Amino acid sequence: MIFDNKGHIYSKVEYNNEEEIESVVINNFNKLFGDYSFLLEKSLISTNSGKGTIPDGIIIDFQENTWYILEVELGRHGTWDHIAPQISKQITAMENIETKNKITENCIKQIDKNKLFKDVLSEIDIQEINIHGTINKILQKSPEIAIPIDFIPNDLNDWKKTLKVKVNVWVIEKYKDIEGNLLYNIPDLEIEKDEPSKEDDKFSFDEAYKLAIEKGLLKIGQKLHFEYTARGKNKARFEGIVAQNGIDVNGEIANPRIAALRCIQKVNPKRTSSKGWKKWKTEDEKYIYEIYEKIVKMCQS
Repeated sequence: MIFDNKGHIYSKVEYNNEEEIESVVINNFNKLFGDYSFLLEKSLISTNSGKGTIPDGIIIDFQENTWYILEVELGRHGTWDHIAPQISKQITAMENIETKNKITENCIKQIDKNKLFKDVLSEIDIQEINIHGTINKILQKSPEIAIPIDFIPNDLNDWKKTLKVKVNVWVIEKYKDIEGNLLYNIPDLEIEKDEPSKEDDKFSFDEAYKLAIEKGLLKIGQKLHFEYTARGKNKARFEGIVAQNGIDVNGEIANPRIAALRCIQKVNPKRTSSKGWKKWKTEDEKYIYEIYEKIVKMCQS
């Protein structure tokens, strides 16, 4: 159950159909992939044999130089009867150079119509003249698979281990109150893309933050900062302080992502996400993401 600040009780319920969960993901894709990501919806991908398959989208992440085949699913459809054959066909299609050229062409056409997104890209020093070349460079890599789903069938994790490409699975839950109001639980952007598991020693950034304090890599009261420049505005500098449960900015404590996003929205209210571990820096100009990587290595050794 989930309680809101008005005392309403929301209980977990099933999606009516695949179109509903697909709509939730498409309308909120920035919360999963970040504001520097571009969604190309319902792109036709043809396999080498000429047989077509249509994923729910292609995602180009310009900040992480990664691209994804997006396939939104319902767990009840089954891994072997539906999910695995469909995605396997799409992975095969990505080997086709003509397919990649189509993706590039369609992305350029859509971005040309989107001045706001071109302004967003300028924040990470990707100017309009460089967009085409950047997309081509990203598409030279193998795609990752992104599967937002309502629950994870047991054999889905078994299947994804057989693939050579990385498969990311996010659980998108639906909640409803007695009056019919809906809430959707979308995973935090900065939780590891793969579900945390003891098997591969992965854990969330929130868990890493607590471990960083326990091991002295972050210290209570330590000062952090980052700078942000929105197109057409002067560079803004934001400061925070390491607290037990997050980063304290002017008396408000939140995890690194939310703390950074609140700062950024003071300059650019249209921003909806921020990879806070790759924003905040220590006084010696090191990103706190480097601390996260140290925690992972310490736990794996």
